[in-house]
Amino acid sequence: MKKLSLLLVFFGLMVSAQNNRAIYEYRFRPDSTKTDSLKTEWMYLDISKNGSKYYSKKAFESDSIVAESIKKQMASGSRNVAISRQRDGGEINYEVEKSYPGYQTYLTASIGNDRYRVAEDRKPEWKIEPEKKKIGEFSVQKATTDFAGRTWEAWFTTDVPIQDGPYKFSGLPGLIVSVADKSGSHSMELKGLKKILHTSSTEIDTQGRDIPMIKKKPIEVNRLQYAKQLKQHENDPVQGMRELLSRPNSKVKINMNGKEISNSAEILRSMERNARDEIARNNNKIELKP
Repeated sequence: MKKLSLLLVFFGLMVSAQNNRAIYEYRFRPDSTKTDSLKTEWMYLDISKNGSKYYSKKAFESDSIVAESIKKQMASGSRNVAISRQRDGGEINYEVEKSYPGYQTYLTASIGNDRYRVAEDRKPEWKIEPEKKKIGEFSVQKATTDFAGRTWEAWFTTDVPIQDGPYKFSGLPGLIVSVADKSGSHSMELKGLKKILHTSSTEIDTQGRDIPMIKKKPIEVNRLQYAKQLKQHENDPVQGMRELLSRPNSKVKINMNGKEISNSAEILRSMERNARDEIARNNNKIELKP
């Protein structure tokens, strides 16, 4: 009883603080044809008084390294910017933001060389079930919903009175401790809570220069427009890079998995091969109906 009381006091302090971080273990099977393709990524849900942001720990660290390298090159006056990005930046390149108190939700994701900020026009319609249990130190209750083509089962706790959760999930009377889809392809489980001072940003000022493979200001679109762009990308995954390389005096040099490439035709071949392989490997997305 004493341990639970201390836990609730700690959570109360966290909720009253301005910035908190919920750490989730995201387990997912990107390839539905391979039962052994299960992967794990650590995700952050940063919560402030105005809203939350859900993103990959590994991708953030990788983006920070790239951004710092580009800043140094631009500060030195270099005309050509070299980008080195190894395949250790995580598998999840999207972010989800929610604004309080209305919980308006936005997905920010890259398609090719462009980033999009997508206003979500759907909200999970939860059915709260009577079933209860314990997950670690949390007393949790079950809820289910159908969202974006999948059936989800969530467990939430009123011990932490934050009506939020990982990805686009929110709207339950407490923090979501665990959520998984019925097929077992995607699951997110809370592993830690901590107070943070602030969330750093990897946005950089490119001074008007179009530099590929870095985060740029996203294009605001609705969900249907975004779905159209996804389909177009599947048909031609290097369209954006092809347009960039066709510009007069365009010079691009990339490091693709340790190999430096500067020839435009070779860049396109390499990027298209990688893009099509990635599309084939990732046929089991978290949203079956984006």
